Amino acid sequence: MKTTIEPQVQQISLYEEITNKIIAMIENGVAPWRKTWTTYGLARNFVSGRIYSGINYLLMNNTGYPIPYFMTFKQVKELGGSIKKGSQAVQVVFFKVFYKDIADNSLDRNEAEARILKGEDIKVLRFIRYYNVFNIESIQGIDLDKSKFLEIKLSDNEKIERCEQIILDMPKPPELRQIDSNRAFYYPNEDYINLPDIKQFESSEHYYATYFHELIHATGHSSRLARPEVMDFSGFGTKPYSKEELVAEIGASFLSRFTQIDYDNIFENNVAYLAGWLKVLKADSKFIFKVSASAQKAADYIINC
Repeated sequence: MKTTIEPQVQQISLYEEITNKIIAMIENGVAPWRKTWTTYGLARNFVSGRIYSGINYLLMNNTGYPIPYFMTFKQVKELGGSIKKGSQAVQVVFFKVFYKDIADNSLDRNEAEARILKGEDIKVLRFIRYYNVFNIESIQGIDLDKSKFLEIKLSDNEKIERCEQIILDMPKPPELRQIDSNRAFYYPNEDYINLPDIKQFESSEHYYATYFHELIHATGHSSRLARPEVMDFSGFGTKPYSKEELVAEIGASFLSRFTQIDYDNIFENNVAYLAGWLKVLKADSKFIFKVSASAQKAADYIINC
């Protein structure tokens, strides 16, 4: 099976542009995956309701707008609205894949995959592009349906049903134990999570954010997604260990946002810890894409989608 992957020049510059945005957040003491929570849920397209995921999750939940709902210029026009003068667009990233045979003929995905299986040399061209969207704060002339704005209230130190349901519905979940009342960890050798009792946490949110962090680790078990950083432990402080911690942090943030609990108010930004990753981010502009993709895959496994 032969496959030729041809990166595009435009792709490299946009990777670097996005990475630089995230580096700037970290240098300013902001953990992008610990975005200050709003009462309006995850960033999404207001018209379709589609929630931004992957790298767009990090970018779109850090725009600074109090209500993180966005529309394209075309959507605004179709609804009879307009963009307020002086408003700035926000960029959403998307990926496009094209397939071509040796004669440079374009192929659809199904045909390309079938011919690859037959051993043909198929070129896979991957493009990264962006399009502009506008926050609803920048839009005028449209009567926005406020019923689409999600507002959630929580009660401290009580079980949160939607969080419990996520945990209950996880395929092949690890066992929850309370062996050590002062530690939270995942033990892959025996595939279990240890957590203190919910009453020991400052709030229900602290409890579930910690639980989600350990659940993300558990997705790396060989019976699930088999991440080498989990199954082939290389020691505390190593690059694989630190990478896995970032995956767990971002993944827990995904799950917290999915269940609409306030993740940022749970933990203070650890600037020293994040600063240690600036060197890696600057050296490898694709690193944050790889980490966020692993976190997204882990979160998707847990919510079984």
